[in-house]
Amino acid sequence: MDACDVAVVGGGIIGLSVAHALALRGAGRVVVMERGACGEGSTAKATGGIRCQFGSEINVRLSLRSLDWFRDWARRVGGDAGYRPDGYLFLATTDEQLAGLRAGAALQRGLGARVEVWEPDDVRDRLPALALDGVVGATFGPDDGLGDPGTAVGSLLLACRRAGVDVRESDAVAAIELAGGRVAGVVTRRARLAADLVVIAAGPWSAPVARLAGVELPVEPRHRQAYRAGARAGIRSPSPLTVDLGSQVYFHADGDGLVFGGGDRDSPPGYDDRVWPEDAPRILELLTRRLPGMREAPLTSMWAGLREMTPDDVGVLGPVDEVPGLFCAAGFSGHGFMHAPAAGEIAAALITGAEPPFDVSALSPARFRGGVTGEGYAF
Repeated sequence: MDACDVAVVGGGIIGLSVAHALALRGAGRVVVMERGACGEGSTAKATGGIRCQFGSEINVRLSLRSLDWFRDWARRVGGDAGYRPDGYLFLATTDEQLAGLRAGAALQRGLGARVEVWEPDDVRDRLPALALDGVVGATFGPDDGLGDPGTAVGSLLLACRRAGVDVRESDAVAAIELAGGRVAGVVTRRARLAADLVVIAAGPWSAPVARLAGVELPVEPRHRQAYRAGARAGIRSPSPLTVDLGSQVYFHADGDGLVFGGGDRDSPPGYDDRVWPEDAPRILELLTRRLPGMREAPLTSMWAGLREMTPDDVGVLGPVDEVPGLFCAAGFSGHGFMHAPAAGEIAAALITGAEPPFDVSALSPARFRGGVTGEGYAF
């Protein structure tokens, strides 16, 4: 029977980041098993947002740590992650939302992020095409922005292989074997692989993978859809990724068009990742409340995917106490791309017995036993 030191289940941006970081730490033989092609799942459907504006300390720290990687991707990984600091702009439409943004800005600044608090006139000066009815204030992160998930995965896959990681595509995991209550290996459609440690990094499919080891993981798949219109209605390019907290809709310039989405946080859990054309009119109506010039814009494309949501919108990163040798790196709640570099670094540190770069107890799988509260910037 084939054997390795660490088996990583999932070849998306999180799984590859974990494998790469393990290889850099000399963690022995690392094998990645991906049921399809690496990066073709949720990572391929991501819009590539990168932001430090979160309401929880752990998410801010993950973003700041990952930003170091995105800025230095060519040297640390090779290739390009497409990082563009175009900014994130959050629009508040109630006093409660504005108070949350201001409290968030204080937290973010205290941790080292650059965040500005704007008045409605500041928004009008920078984005004159917006209808600001009901907007009472905003926050702007100049180091936030966008990356390119496709190029990031491609360069990370090459980096993994250069570092000696065995990446096996089209090789789904069918079973996790246990011996004496602890992990002993995995069975895939091609082979049996002995392993002392298995990392679950299967994105929205992480809960079914965890059940193979008898573990219930609180990660739910949720449908999310994005759109592109062939006009920008006065939004200059580049533009900040703008989030209207009132409608939960976001948008940003994309070449000569506009990418937008959101407004679907309450979609039912499930594995249907097909496009739902019937939802487009509702999102367009919400978008045009803030961008009236988009009423006549042609809709040129739609795509859909799955987010891996947890009860508190924070990732699950750490050993699973119930089954020694089982490790979770999943549940990043729509933030997997932006948090992947830090997640890989932290996972590799925990697995090899090194000290993580900061306190990561808020990511522990064990935290759900005592109840959790939601992330303040969920959308």
